[in-house]
Amino acid sequence: MFKKILVPCDGSDLARDSVFPQVEDVAKSMDAEVIILRVVRSPVGRSGTAFRPGAPEMPIPLPETPHDAYVARHPIYRGQEIASAEAEAKRSVAEVEAMLREKGIKARSVVLFGQPAEEIIDYAKDENADLIVMCTHGRSGLGRWVFGSVTEKVLRGAQTPVLVVRPEGAPVAHEEEPTGSD
Repeated sequence: MFKKILVPCDGSDLARDSVFPQVEDVAKSMDAEVIILRVVRSPVGRSGTAFRPGAPEMPIPLPETPHDAYVARHPIYRGQEIASAEAEAKRSVAEVEAMLREKGIKARSVVLFGQPAEEIIDYAKDENADLIVMCTHGRSGLGRWVFGSVTEKVLRGAQTPVLVVRPEGAPVAHEEEPTGSD
């Protein structure tokens, strides 16, 4: 039985429209709490370090690009960038939280900074989540190789069961047709 369902949300309409109808059904039938988690990739100037608002300052690695160097020299700009990313993330998860609450589902939202797959896995463990529900964007080939798949990394690394929802119309990898007779 699921009592605590973690739903990582990237803020996309695709994820919201395909995952949350499934989550609503499960949460209502089991009277489960839904935690909407938004993980924002570490802001520029903080690559390689997870940042949580309110945490003590962490060392900043050497700049990798001219923009990183500019940001590293201008801490006010860096702070504004972090605050802006946090505000946008909070807004997107608050909308989903309100939608679930209107439907009588216990819900709360959380925003973290860091590497999405790692933060999702760690948060699920820390919260003792019973289920993680995620969406796949259906990338394949070069797109998947370049961007990787947060869902795949979570599937491989989480100790918590993961339910993956494929959005309607997402491409499906086809297996080769068997040849010959059995």
